[in-house]
Amino acid sequence: MELSKQLAAQIVNAVYEVVGNDINLINASGIIIGSTNPRRIGTFHEAGCQAVKSGTPVLVDEEHIFQGAQSGINYPIFLEGRPIAAIGITGNPKKLEQFGFLVTKITEVFLKEQQLNEELLSENRSLHYLVTSLIYDNVQNPKQLETLLAKYQVDPAKEYAALSIQMLDTTLEPSLRFYFSSLGCRLSLYLYPNEWIVILDRELYSHFSPKEFIEKYQGRLSSGMGPFGPLYQLNQSYHSAQIARKHARQLNTVFCNIEDISIEFVLESLPVHIQKLYSEHVLNPLNNKEVQILKTYFINNLSLKETSEALFIHKNTLQYQLDRIAGKTGLNPRIFQDAFLLQFALLCRN
Repeated sequence: MELSKQLAAQIVNAVYEVVGNDINLINASGIIIGSTNPRRIGTFHEAGCQAVKSGTPVLVDEEHIFQGAQSGINYPIFLEGRPIAAIGITGNPKKLEQFGFLVTKITEVFLKEQQLNEELLSENRSLHYLVTSLIYDNVQNPKQLETLLAKYQVDPAKEYAALSIQMLDTTLEPSLRFYFSSLGCRLSLYLYPNEWIVILDRELYSHFSPKEFIEKYQGRLSSGMGPFGPLYQLNQSYHSAQIARKHARQLNTVFCNIEDISIEFVLESLPVHIQKLYSEHVLNPLNNKEVQILKTYFINNLSLKETSEALFIHKNTLQYQLDRIAGKTGLNPRIFQDAFLLQFALLCRN
């Protein structure tokens, strides 16, 4: 583990508070990387170097003279059973021996904390690489990906789906992390600026309760679930999850599953300019009154009686208007296939 200058400064300051003497932190090469005496930083400390190599304390006094060292005592610092640095205390070696155990333990606590932070950072990077490679279909290193799949126990033979969550408040991050961790989901992470991604197989999804999730996070997020499919087609599930999430937000609800598919979901996947082009192609020949007649006709399930009553017109008048619409558009609202195309055009227009 490489010791940073920032960590070295924290260590020497903490030890100085206990001992009250000048403190040096020496790396495995014998270079002072942290000191209460700034002028000594970057210089060679032979006694500290010897302490690291031998794994035993090294005294510096009139009888034991070392290059770049002042009177004092240098203790090796161990991490995972091997010496990686030395902490040097300036002063009378005999008087300083009482501090040996305490000084080394203080230093080792700092080093273990940094090691844990580095491991956590490395873990986060690995998880981020794995998930983003799959959802963006951007596998740059197939061998590394295979290693990570094995590490996170992801079986490529199973089917997976993406859950995309948009947080209205990023302080939800710890709560979401705990929630999906409690389900046993390891592929769950935060994407800047406000998205949380979860990758689920069918077994994990069986433990996920949309009802419970909605109750827990009502008004705090919107989320969408993509369809299950092969692992290496996860980007398609993620794209669908984003569409479902957008639909959830429009409906002011917490969760939408793309597999509960509707015509609105299909529309979301079409570019806006295509929707506009189609609706104009079909509906531009009609005036506003005729468009309203069509809408009312579809709302009333193609019933002439109910539509005429809703519009306060005679049934024969309605049939005449529908015939005019058919003549202008080339699509007859009373024929199922044509009615579907007209309804689709109205949805695109909206």
